[in-house]
Amino acid sequence: MLVSPSRAQPQKCEPPVALPASAEPNFFPDEKETWLGDAVAEHIQKYYRVIEDHEVTQYLTQIGQRLTANLPLTKLRFQFFLVDLPDANAFVLPGGRIYVSRKLVASAQSEDELAGVIAHELGHLVAHESAIDMTRRMRQVLVISGITDRADVYDKYNQLIESARRRPEEVRDREKGQMVADQAGLYALIRAGYDPSALTRFWDRITATKGKTGSWLSDLFGTTRPEQRRLREMIKTVGALPAECLKTRSATAADDFKEWQSLVIGYTGLGRRENLHGVLSKIQLSPPLRSDITHLRFSPDGAYILAQDDSGINVLSREPFNGLFRIEAADAKRAVFSPDSRTIVFSNDNLRVEKWGIADQKALEVKEIVQLRGCLQTALSPDGKYMACLSPNMDLNLLDVSSSQAVVHRKEFFEPQWFHYYLLLSAIANHRLDNGDAGLDWVNMAFSPDGHYFVAGYQGRDHIDAYRRLNNVEVFDLTTMNKVSVNEALQKVIVGGFTFMGGDRVAGMNIDDMKKGEIVTFPAGKMLTEFPMRGNIDAPTRGDYLLIRPIKDFPLGVFDVKTKLIFKSSKQSALDIFGDVFVSEMRNGELGLYRMEKNQLNASTLLANTSLGRLRASFLSRDMKWLALSSRSRGGVWNLDKGEATLYLRGFRGAYLSDDGFFYADFPKYETAERNIAKFNLSNNEIVPGPTIEAASARQIGPYLVVFKGAKADAKDDAPPREWRNLTLEVLDARTMTSLWSRTYPKEGPFSWGAAQYGTAVLLWRADAETALTQIKTDPQLSKQLAALKDKEGTYLLEAVELKTGKTLGKLLIETGKGAFRIANAFIAGDSVVISDTQNRVLVYSLRSGEQRGRVFGGFGTVAPEANLLCVENETGKIALYDLTTLDKIDEMVFSNPIAMLQFSPDGHRLFVLTANQTAYLLDISKLNNKSAKN
Repeated sequence: MLVSPSRAQPQKCEPPVALPASAEPNFFPDEKETWLGDAVAEHIQKYYRVIEDHEVTQYLTQIGQRLTANLPLTKLRFQFFLVDLPDANAFVLPGGRIYVSRKLVASAQSEDELAGVIAHELGHLVAHESAIDMTRRMRQVLVISGITDRADVYDKYNQLIESARRRPEEVRDREKGQMVADQAGLYALIRAGYDPSALTRFWDRITATKGKTGSWLSDLFGTTRPEQRRLREMIKTVGALPAECLKTRSATAADDFKEWQSLVIGYTGLGRRENLHGVLSKIQLSPPLRSDITHLRFSPDGAYILAQDDSGINVLSREPFNGLFRIEAADAKRAVFSPDSRTIVFSNDNLRVEKWGIADQKALEVKEIVQLRGCLQTALSPDGKYMACLSPNMDLNLLDVSSSQAVVHRKEFFEPQWFHYYLLLSAIANHRLDNGDAGLDWVNMAFSPDGHYFVAGYQGRDHIDAYRRLNNVEVFDLTTMNKVSVNEALQKVIVGGFTFMGGDRVAGMNIDDMKKGEIVTFPAGKMLTEFPMRGNIDAPTRGDYLLIRPIKDFPLGVFDVKTKLIFKSSKQSALDIFGDVFVSEMRNGELGLYRMEKNQLNASTLLANTSLGRLRASFLSRDMKWLALSSRSRGGVWNLDKGEATLYLRGFRGAYLSDDGFFYADFPKYETAERNIAKFNLSNNEIVPGPTIEAASARQIGPYLVVFKGAKADAKDDAPPREWRNLTLEVLDARTMTSLWSRTYPKEGPFSWGAAQYGTAVLLWRADAETALTQIKTDPQLSKQLAALKDKEGTYLLEAVELKTGKTLGKLLIETGKGAFRIANAFIAGDSVVISDTQNRVLVYSLRSGEQRGRVFGGFGTVAPEANLLCVENETGKIALYDLTTLDKIDEMVFSNPIAMLQFSPDGHRLFVLTANQTAYLLDISKLNNKSAKN
């Protein structure tokens, strides 16, 4: 128990030199705690963007060093990181890692406030709270009495992950730990010369406690919020300090802090510097693979156009029609022009808002909105001043972007039905509700294009008469922040799903008849016209048209309001209209500007885009000289000696580059062309279409075509789930379409994955499925393995198959700790079974023995059996190489962009890496091979 500062030192402000040691057990003294912190960091850092760039983190590190210099002596290795989180928070990992969110930096009004939070987190560390907490968990869950070396730390931590459902840990009072950390950190804060009351002010502001601390009465009835209780203890602790501690202190350099704060908020890099060695070649793909355009928009004055894809936003001038600049923003929601056509604004799921100037071609403002519990749904005003937020307690708030404060608040605006809770649980399970934007679409909400109005509405139910529906609609005039009353006709369109047509009209579906569209004046609600309509309605920038998504056989149709006819369709979902011209993506990947009349092409341009979007297919030739890539709409084959595209094609689903210079690809149906595997001669670009592929479930895996046949196998274009029965698995030679082998499963069909570079496939069943049980009973080794398992629940049977012959290479059982993790992917390479799971881990088993060799943290990996190497991307842009037998880490490299593809050469002497900016690296790792061989 910490002694009150006022009692310990009644005359001077001298906190104690040492903190009282905890009486609780601790398996992790000294260096062992650092090993534990390393393990936890490798596990979780993939889920965040951790900024380690020295130029950005240097100021933070200086604050931390100023504080740690005034802490009791400790062997912890303190490290300070910035991290992208959706909330204003900081956290620590054992061993000395302190993570501070950019949103927290953005929320601080001074260095003193930020130092107060960091001091609190340091209080957790010097008290070894994380290590003690992990010790308690391991004792409860794993029932162990100690830890030995680094390998044992990693092993026990992985066991803890896998045992979460076997033996859950006991609930612990974490508030007590927070109070102790506040007191411990306060000592360091005072000694470092910071204002001790700054943390109290900051905490009150970011948690919106509004000075409320609760009382004995609210404590008695359990209505005191934890944030209020902590504020009370902070005020009490600061109030008990001697007067000497509260004297006016020298002000920190406010200008320096503000300058650094702007640097942190505006930072857009990956978070770390490139660190490579053994680079044999580094080539930029040319032309790059173009991402599919997802959103097109003219500026209100028609002078500019924005074209948004998976990875960023291109800004173009209309006359002349060419690109001006590009904004890299892979996580951006739909961008919009401001009403004055001078800026572009957009937000992301972390409630980060950016405003870019068109003339300046740079970010003018970047704001981090802080909401204690996040938002279920958001909408951003076109001027970037306001964000609408549906909160988890179903309040509707209109937030001032600059301050994060609500300028309009409607308590319990939305009343969810039972099915909404299923969607909410899914969002929580997928980490989409972590104080950011969960991306749900429950309320119809939008700002008018001129930024004058905000509208939100949905149809609820009467509490008295469950069959009676009520229209819940709110309309606000943003110039006065007053509510605007609207009539029933307009309400019906708003709750049915609406879009603004300029500032004075609204189009949408009538909630009473969802086959009927209507256009009414806004805000008067006068009916202008109605028409038969189905689909999602969007309005173009200017013109009496509506964009309908989808229509029969097409992603988009253009509806003429005057004739009430769909007169134009498009193979691309992104399109916008301004008067008598429209902009759309062309088949070759360029952007085209057309006259509405006769679809006359006026101008075209190639967009600046070097970032890969979502890849649908990829394949690297064995000699590493050819690379095939495809997105949804476009694909190509690049000569890696030159980096040039030999073929530039429409999108394909599978690919194979043969040793004799041919390219085979699975092309989906397009217009009159049926789905087939076409053959290309890379020496002369000669094309030979292949036989039609009939089965929707067929998928190309290198030189093979895997097909599931059965009553339901053709129902969807994906692998069959386990409950499908009476299935036939057939493998064909994709080059000739001749059948190689087939199997029939009268009971459950398997999940399956294929690895073209190894010529193998993985078949997977739940161990309690009839198909699996039959195989286990007839195999003595599997029967013995199953009997030895701790928990049979959540166990899978895995079968390794040679793709060319269908020969079974081996079988083993995979235990998941009652479903503590799920298998995300699996492949077979030699004797190695490599599994990626949903806990950001790569698990390696021996196919011959069925035993697990070990686990490493990472999202996906590749193997070189001949060189005994495993390569894993364990964090975004960072790869680690391991000895495949021992799983000891041999080397680590860092790229300046996320990694899209990893593959060893057949002999394991070289490693191919493709990054998201479409740079192809070839690395010499032959020396690592020798090191691995020696091990």
